[in-house]
Amino acid sequence: MIFYRQIAVIALFFLILFLFIYPAHDGLVFLILKGVAMGGLVVTLISYAFPQYFIREPLDGDETESSKNNINDPSFSTAVKSHYKRLLQQVLNLVKTVNPEYSAAIYMVDSENKGFTCQEQTISDFSEFIENDNELISAIIKTNNPSIFKKNKKNEGWEGIIGSKTWRGSETLIGFPILYSGNVVGFLLVFMTHFSSIQDRDQEVIEKLSKFITHGMEDLEQMESLMVDNYFNSRIANLFDQLEVKSDESELFQSIRGLCRAFFQYDKLTIVLTTEEKKKGMIKLVDGLHDDIDEGEEFLIQNTLHGLSIQDGKTICSNAWFENYPEMNRFKPGDNRDFNFMSVLSVPLKFNDESIGAVTMERLKSRIYSESDIRLLELLCGTVSSILNWQQEYKKVHLTSIHDGLTGLLNHKAFLDRFEEEISRAGRFNHMLGLVVLDLDKFKSVNDDYGHLYGDYVLREVSDIIADNVRAIDVVGRYGGEEFAVLLVNTNIKQCLPLAQRIVKSIADKTFLEGGIAVNITISAGLAGFPQHAEEVRSLISKADKAMYDTKANGGNDVTIASEL
Repeated sequence: MIFYRQIAVIALFFLILFLFIYPAHDGLVFLILKGVAMGGLVVTLISYAFPQYFIREPLDGDETESSKNNINDPSFSTAVKSHYKRLLQQVLNLVKTVNPEYSAAIYMVDSENKGFTCQEQTISDFSEFIENDNELISAIIKTNNPSIFKKNKKNEGWEGIIGSKTWRGSETLIGFPILYSGNVVGFLLVFMTHFSSIQDRDQEVIEKLSKFITHGMEDLEQMESLMVDNYFNSRIANLFDQLEVKSDESELFQSIRGLCRAFFQYDKLTIVLTTEEKKKGMIKLVDGLHDDIDEGEEFLIQNTLHGLSIQDGKTICSNAWFENYPEMNRFKPGDNRDFNFMSVLSVPLKFNDESIGAVTMERLKSRIYSESDIRLLELLCGTVSSILNWQQEYKKVHLTSIHDGLTGLLNHKAFLDRFEEEISRAGRFNHMLGLVVLDLDKFKSVNDDYGHLYGDYVLREVSDIIADNVRAIDVVGRYGGEEFAVLLVNTNIKQCLPLAQRIVKSIADKTFLEGGIAVNITISAGLAGFPQHAEEVRSLISKADKAMYDTKANGGNDVTIASEL
């Protein structure tokens, strides 16, 4: 718009110059030119005095350089924005899962205000806006790598991030950059009250979380770019609303079936995902005629109709597929005439240009799918591909964050979360629960006498023994340093006691041999049950914990049932 204004000003200038140079003339044309010049002069002066009335505001679809670079306020639709917010919230929840003592905030670039705006935070102490020239933030951007800042190093810029407070000098910040298209567009800040709280594994997990934000934004951008058809847009938006990053795959496939039933005509719908070795496909959903193959079955992708779009990475559309592809089987040798399917539309599910599956619709009648059908199914498959990738990335990070790095058991926070879920379920269905709290006897002397590496070996071995003695439905966690907890699902006290005794005996009978060191170790256990001893998580833990200390007071290497008083 500014360019056109400049052209108009130049043209007006030469017109006025011409009128001044040209001899006076009373003709009609000359009068008209004078009127145009004077009117143009007035309009130009007003336009520069009040530009807001003459410069068009960018429309929603306009793509300016500013909008491209401003990740702080993504131009997502309402449905996608809600997922963006959920993405950030999930990341902060996982940070708290890694260590409940950590506080965290996520900032995104605000190019208009020359700084970074807080998107989500776990505590209100974090500043809502941080300027670009903040010393700590500048260091994160400059290095493009995680940066650790300790308050006792007297860094400037702390107050600009955390705000005014009484500092002890032991506080620590870790900044993890968030990259987008190779550039730092924000950062994940993690605050702890003492630098001794920093664990190498925690840093690794949280760094993965910062990268997860990047993956999430890329996927959301792809989703947004796909949602261009108003006819299909609202239903895709509903698909987003129904699903969360933690949603199960089956929920997604059921949603796809509902959309396909609403918008397409088919006699058979098949959803396939590739297996890990990529040579086979696994049937995830079948709708309509399905006597030829069932959900959960696998088939070779090569030389099969349902593997063709996966193998080629292209949409397949045909109204006489077995004439066009006579050498192809549908799933297995000899089944190319099953049900006499004529028309087929198959669209690959892709991520990073790699096929990860396909959605295929078949018709018994020879009636080719329309261009609109192809476009809508490709839109749906593109969206589903992004959701699948988002869910898979979340699962990877989530599994790492909820497990203890040394033993592989659930960490303290994750165990308590599962405990809350199970006690709620037990209350609804009138089931019983058993809680066993275990603590190694005199473990400090093991670390003191043989070193922490040997102590870590013992903890890993003990955790394996505990895990080997419980069922798959039971919940096992490393509750503290040398303390473990086992939640026995749908189990009463009488059933819990022999299991706890078996764990205690297995540990006592084992000789822990490593690096030429052989040590025998015992463990003490306390047992409490829901609802017999308590009906709330903290009370139940307190009961079992006290029973465990009663065991230690009596010499250890045994199990004590909590008092019902």
